Amino acid sequence: MNYRQLEVFRALMDCGSATAAASRLGISQPSVSRQLAQIERELGLDLFARSAGKLRATANAIALYDEVTFAFAGIDRVLNLASRLRGHDTGVLRIASPHALGEVFLPRVIARLAASHRNLRYAVEFGTYETIASMVAKRAVDIGVLKEPVPHEGISAQPLVDTGTVCLLPQGHALAKHSEITVAALADQPLVLLGRDTVWRSELNTLFRAARRLPNIRLDTHSATAICGFVANGLGVSVLPELLAAQFAGRGIVLKPLATRIEHRFAIALPSGLQRAGLAAEFVLEGRAVAEQLLAQARAPARRPRQRASKP
Repeated sequence: MNYRQLEVFRALMDCGSATAAASRLGISQPSVSRQLAQIERELGLDLFARSAGKLRATANAIALYDEVTFAFAGIDRVLNLASRLRGHDTGVLRIASPHALGEVFLPRVIARLAASHRNLRYAVEFGTYETIASMVAKRAVDIGVLKEPVPHEGISAQPLVDTGTVCLLPQGHALAKHSEITVAALADQPLVLLGRDTVWRSELNTLFRAARRLPNIRLDTHSATAICGFVANGLGVSVLPELLAAQFAGRGIVLKPLATRIEHRFAIALPSGLQRAGLAAEFVLEGRAVAEQLLAQARAPARRPRQRASKP
């Protein structure tokens, strides 16, 4: 099947009749019928049953349609990449990110890109770090935001930011007066924790075991955004990578460093060989700028409200 035949077949599957397919493709109905007859002859397959002027797809056609759709997606990816490599403000930049960075970090990065690429469109997917790495390796997306180490071959990881770990406390909490929070102090508090059965939780459990303390877990969730809301409403205290928590500093929570440092290395993941592509390089630079800005704002000392001078 050549490219035109693929177009005709897809239009027939989508539209259900030769007349509607011809209208979509801007050609005549007899031309569509001739193309269909040629496709079936070359493949040696019956693809459609004819009934009262309508076409009903056979099992062979349905199976073939999935592969044709996949082929067109590949063509679209090639055209998109070529456009971006030329530096044009056209096409779609496909990005994968963890949910935890989708409310503040990623919108700010895309807004900075959009200021200089006004006609560029964006497609954003969310998932776990493992899912994101897989999408980048398969080139289902152009850019992924994840934590190192990267578990897949076929990925080039560009450093985004390295951070430690912070404790999240409700405003006015007794521990907020400390410059850093120990694991022993956390063990005495009701905890709101992220990601049961994840590497991150395993690291926290190791710290509690080393301190010979049992954590008092009040609430488990897989949403860092939700954790900030739970903490702000007094349901407990939490522990998160600093970049995730920094997005929500000042929203009814106070951030304090964890005394025992756990390092988190965030990275921008690209398909191997594309690390020099223009838009990918811009995304890395803008991502670093936004990450540093968020961390600086979260680490800045809270401003005390001015007191009005008393009248004499």
